[in-house]
Amino acid sequence: MIFYFRTLVLTMLVGLLSSADVPTRTVPRAESEARQQRADAEEKYRQGVRFAEGDGVPQDYSLAAKYYRIAAEKGLSDAQYDLGYLYEKGLGVNQDMKEAAAWYLKAALQGDPAAQNNLGTLYAAGQGVRHDDGEAVRWYRRAAERNDPEGTNNLGTMYLQGRSVKRDPVRAFQLFLKAAGQGYAIAQNNLAIMYLNGEAVAQDYIWAYAWLDIASEQIPECLQLRDWIATKLKQYEIERAHDLATQKRSEISTKGAQSK
Repeated sequence: MIFYFRTLVLTMLVGLLSSADVPTRTVPRAESEARQQRADAEEKYRQGVRFAEGDGVPQDYSLAAKYYRIAAEKGLSDAQYDLGYLYEKGLGVNQDMKEAAAWYLKAALQGDPAAQNNLGTLYAAGQGVRHDDGEAVRWYRRAAERNDPEGTNNLGTMYLQGRSVKRDPVRAFQLFLKAAGQGYAIAQNNLAIMYLNGEAVAQDYIWAYAWLDIASEQIPECLQLRDWIATKLKQYEIERAHDLATQKRSEISTKGAQSK
């Protein structure tokens, strides 16, 4: 009986500890439904991506748009951005800049930097929305704050041109430099032009050559200006430019690997 009594007490204690110290959590119904809705949206979005890219299925932008729309209406920002892009380019849907702007706005408000940049570009051009450089700057700035290289470059362009901001070539140079360091070729070209013209920085044909050499990997047209600059340089200066370009490529590659 003594043995039985001790065992019974121990069992009771374990039961008490299990009830009091290991609480269970019941997921609220609303939270559970929200999770399921997001999972459904992500599944539809993945289907849309497959059709957009022709991944295991025939490429079909109209089907991509169909699935993107389902996911976008459920609030998935990636789908909102991609649906906006299809409307902007007229892929699988009739080109409609107002629709593009509307979907970009939904994604931008959720913090999607690519959507913020694209919305800024529509405002800068007056496509799908009224022309408003102030709004363009605002959205470019938000994209740049999220380290979007295209948005950073575009904000630099606004400072260089003095569009809705005080013209500031130094600030423009800094923004181009940041975007160029992220591997954005247009910013690399813009940096080269500033070095070539000596704007906001001392004129330097060697650096101009180096940045054009890097940019030419994505923009072949940069080779023509790079080769023209070469006619103004001595051989050792060209070699120096190639060394600088190699160094910068390594830095850009390292940054890109670290950001993944």
